[in-house]
Amino acid sequence: MIPKVILAMVLLGSYLWAASQATFPKNIKSMVLVKESVIPGKDVVLPKETPMFLQETVKMYNWINKGQGTKLNIFIPKNKLAQYKKHGPYSDGITAVAIYEDQDIIFVTEHIAGQPLYGVYSRKGKDISGSHPSLSIDTCYRCHEGYADICKNGTCAVPIIGAFK
Repeated sequence: MIPKVILAMVLLGSYLWAASQATFPKNIKSMVLVKESVIPGKDVVLPKETPMFLQETVKMYNWINKGQGTKLNIFIPKNKLAQYKKHGPYSDGITAVAIYEDQDIIFVTEHIAGQPLYGVYSRKGKDISGSHPSLSIDTCYRCHEGYADICKNGTCAVPIIGAFK
C-alpha cells in the first residue's frame, strides 16, 4: 500500500482521481460546528450580486434531495480551529467536514504534508465519490483550486457562527 503522503504528491498534478483521497471522519460528534447554511432548491433564483463561488456551488448541488435543497453544516476538529480561522496553513489530518444533512453526504478535506486531499462519503463511511459527477474528487480539486479568492489552502468556507465570536 502506498502511503497517503506519497500518493498525494503523485496525484496532485494528474487530476485523475477515481476515489476519495481523504480519510472518512469517525469522530464528527467531537468536532466544532463552525457554519450552518443551506443549498437552496433547484427553483431558487439567486441575486445577481451573489459571489460566483456560491452561484456555482448552488448550481452544482441543487439536485440533492430531489431538487428541494439541503441543510449544510461544516465541522472542524477542535485542534484545527485556529488554523481554520486563518485558512491555514494546516497540519496533517482531517481539516474540515461538510455535511449535506438531508442526503447524508459527507465532504472531507484532509491535509497531508501541507497538501489538501478530498473525499466524499455516505454517513456510514462508504466512498460515494463516483456516484454523481458533482461528487467526484476531480470536481473537488477544480472548484477548490479555481476560486482562489475564497478557497485558501484547500478550504472554502468563511466561519460565521459562535465558535468565532
